[in-house]
Amino acid sequence: MQIIDDGIDFEKYLNLSHAEEIRNPEYWKDELAALFENTGVNSGDLMPWQKTHDYVQFRPGEVAVWAGIIGHGKSMVTGQVALWLLKQSKVCIASMEMKPQATLQRMVRQASGVNAVSRRYQEHFLQWSRDRLWIYDKLDQVPIDSILGMISYCATELGINHVFVDSLMKCGIDDDNYNGQKRFVDQLCQVAKQHNVHIHLIAHMRKGESEYKRPGKFDVMGSSSITNLIDNLFVVHRNKGKEEKLRTGKECDESDQTITVAKQRHGDYEGVFHFWFHPASQQFLPSDSIHPMQFNIGFQNA
Repeated sequence: MQIIDDGIDFEKYLNLSHAEEIRNPEYWKDELAALFENTGVNSGDLMPWQKTHDYVQFRPGEVAVWAGIIGHGKSMVTGQVALWLLKQSKVCIASMEMKPQATLQRMVRQASGVNAVSRRYQEHFLQWSRDRLWIYDKLDQVPIDSILGMISYCATELGINHVFVDSLMKCGIDDDNYNGQKRFVDQLCQVAKQHNVHIHLIAHMRKGESEYKRPGKFDVMGSSSITNLIDNLFVVHRNKGKEEKLRTGKECDESDQTITVAKQRHGDYEGVFHFWFHPASQQFLPSDSIHPMQFNIGFQNA
């Protein structure tokens, strides 16, 4: 794991004016063939869970929004996704809502599959992730240009493939500034295409009638342009109804968590995936199995 501090001059990496060029169609000959063959540009990195692999891919040059109600596990879910991506890609996490050490603690627990993680395992994880994981060391509000410049820096200087921005409300835009939100998300889309990087933006939901009801694409807080402009939308929802039943002594075999694929511009699937929460590891499991997923970083916790 490596740190990206706020002392870097990110502004020099901002160049959105030449993101698109006029080209002859033959320029995309190989990419066109790959699309028809269902390989290359039509494929991308995968989520941790086998049951999602035929339905969801994170393709280069796209923007995904992960939306959910406060306290419904957006950061925990995306942390597990980022951890899995480290096996195949380079990742930067810009979590302006959580201290870097807290982000790392959660990821180490998820990687080890247990609550109590030995010092040796912690150190091995840091070594294993040294050239795979970067963390943007900045909390609270961050100006838009710093976010855009940071992403461009990650792509051009570090070869990073996935950048997680947690969250939209920390990017220096007021909740009621819909035009500002539209401009920012549009710029994110330009940066993603320009540098062939996948950007994951965490967003919140509007206050609904109840947090027991699973929200949808029209419940994302802010401008409607957010969901219009992005390529992928995932809605994370915690089953509060199940928790209430268990608290009152009732039996319930429902899942603990859902991830709704509410939009895939370049994918056919839209639907709901169900998951079960494993408290010790803070992992979300694809079934009600008691065994956490194995991330295999070449070292066992002891």
